[in-house]
Amino acid sequence: MAYFPLFIDLKDKNILVIGGGKVAERKVKVLLQFEAEISVIAKSVKSEEIKNLADTGIIKLYERPFSLADINFKDLVIVAVDDLELQKKVYKECVKRKIPVNSVDSIDYCSFIFPSIIKEDEIIIGISTSGKAPALSRKLRELIKDCLPKNIKSILKEVISLRESLPKGRERQKILVNFLKKRFGDWG
Repeated sequence: MAYFPLFIDLKDKNILVIGGGKVAERKVKVLLQFEAEISVIAKSVKSEEIKNLADTGIIKLYERPFSLADINFKDLVIVAVDDLELQKKVYKECVKRKIPVNSVDSIDYCSFIFPSIIKEDEIIIGISTSGKAPALSRKLRELIKDCLPKNIKSILKEVISLRESLPKGRERQKILVNFLKKRFGDWG
């Protein structure tokens, strides 16, 4: 089954990451780009980056075992541990409370997929194989990122400025399409 891509605002959302290793670190670093409030709970933290982020107050870190009460008041939960029983326990509780949950590498314990992401300012590209082949998602991210123009951020700013200066409607759309054709050539 393919998953529907959905972009949501994570600014100031309360996110819990369970785990303190490299996978948890990767998830935290991606989520921080979207201005989320992140708490990490782990029995032991192996990631120096997670420790540094906690020491500087960017995230909250709790070095202790997970408790179901840790889910209270969370908007999203990421389970980045190898413990399948813990993944299952967290998943069931999150589903019961209607909290989106992702257990890395365990599609059976996910209510959403954490895509491979390209973020260039306000341009966000999410790539997913619906949890079936994450390595392919990562490779596609690299390939797509290499195809983006080096000045994509300035192009985005130009398009935003132009769009804001025009009245809504079909004429605006035509002007924007023509502007982009001049920048990129005929793209359909």
